[in-house]
Amino acid sequence: MREQILVLEALQQIDLELSELEVHLKEYPDKISILEEELKSSKDTLEELNNKKEKLTKTKSELESEIAQNEESIKKSEEKLFEIKTHKEYQALQKEITETKRMNSDLEESLLGEMEKIENLDKEITKKSEQLASKDSEYQEKIGEYKLELEEIKVAYEPKKEQKEQTVQTLDPEILPLYEKIMKKNNGEILAVAKNEVCTGCYMNIPAQMFNEILTLTRIIQCPSCQKILYCEEESESEAKTA
Repeated sequence: MREQILVLEALQQIDLELSELEVHLKEYPDKISILEEELKSSKDTLEELNNKKEKLTKTKSELESEIAQNEESIKKSEEKLFEIKTHKEYQALQKEITETKRMNSDLEESLLGEMEKIENLDKEITKKSEQLASKDSEYQEKIGEYKLELEEIKVAYEPKKEQKEQTVQTLDPEILPLYEKIMKKNNGEILAVAKNEVCTGCYMNIPAQMFNEILTLTRIIQCPSCQKILYCEEESESEAKTA
């Protein structure tokens, strides 16, 4: 039976290692995904800012074009003033010039507003671009590390599974269902050392007669409290007590 305890101990260790590897197999892709999503979000934000700047620049160009056209119209109208012969026509053209100048004044005010927006946007784009460049460099390095570690875990995982299968083959088939049941209940911890009539897994007392049976290892005995399989370390076998 001690041989089966040793098999259980080895199997427990393999399962704990497999469990840790499985955690990382899920954890690293999640970490990579989070970093990639953050980078994508930053790039999307920068793209939105550049699109916004493009629209503002287009509006600015349209305003500048309209102002230029109005200035050309004003220039022609002012030259035309010298050709007008009637007072009525002169007043009408003068009114038109005044109205066009007023429109241009409003347009120039709007143009200044757009230019200010573009200037502020340029500062924000520069800041976001620098942040993205720094983040991209840092995150790509981390992603590379995570991917490398993930590949190493994948390489280690399959041989470890094969090792488990080989170890299971050396275990008494009747013990395996009990092992799996205890493993699920105790988060992978199957065995506990019994010492001085105490289970070191839950620190509850063990009946003296049961403790003596554990020392002899004639059968599988579970702790009445935590249900772990109990065994005594070899150097403790001399501690057997008479019931």
